[in-house]
Amino acid sequence: MKALIFDFNGVIVDDEPIHFELFQKVLAEEGITLSHQDYYEHYLGMDDFGCLRVASRDQGKPLSEEKILELTERKNQYYQKVMEDNPPFVPGAKDFILQAVPDFALAVVSGALKREIEDLLSRLELIKYFPVLVAAEDVKQGKPHPEGYLKALKLLQKEHPKLKAEDCLVFEDSPWGLESAEAAGMPRVAIMTSFAKEDLNGALAYLKDFKNLQVRDFINSLK
Repeated sequence: MKALIFDFNGVIVDDEPIHFELFQKVLAEEGITLSHQDYYEHYLGMDDFGCLRVASRDQGKPLSEEKILELTERKNQYYQKVMEDNPPFVPGAKDFILQAVPDFALAVVSGALKREIEDLLSRLELIKYFPVLVAAEDVKQGKPHPEGYLKALKLLQKEHPKLKAEDCLVFEDSPWGLESAEAAGMPRVAIMTSFAKEDLNGALAYLKDFKNLQVRDFINSLK
């Protein structure tokens, strides 16, 4: 492995329950119901735009693109307030990433908004180690489509021209994220913050979190 690519929500920061509550809140403000079951079964892997678009359509109250942008911004404002005090970072994630810095190229591929990712990585003092951030605004098709991972590969190849998809190990927490990485031809590790092992197919390994994990030993264990 030459590169490590991380999803963000549920992998670096364990905030999927927060996202659900905020999607539920902004949709309710438009008279649209979002249940816990529907979110985790259908929408969790989508970016903010896709979740609002598809959830409203599924409830028979499709939103205009202008309204989707408005609700996305409103949700982001709520998110920033919630995350001000004590963001729920995944245990061990920061140390794992810092261990990887000398030996691996690093990237984030997420359906979150870029400013959310940049803010929280800055608070962890990790932003400088991620030259490649592919966020919701950077793709036309969110997960499970492979566009985000393929774009990250192209961006990483600017500094590492010989890098191939099979050299990139992806860390994901959702079935849609794993499917996206698989379609991009990348090996995968599942982080079980949002789903149980039986819901996360095709991973080389399954982790509860990154606590006490040694990067080199872990990578070697996958061979």
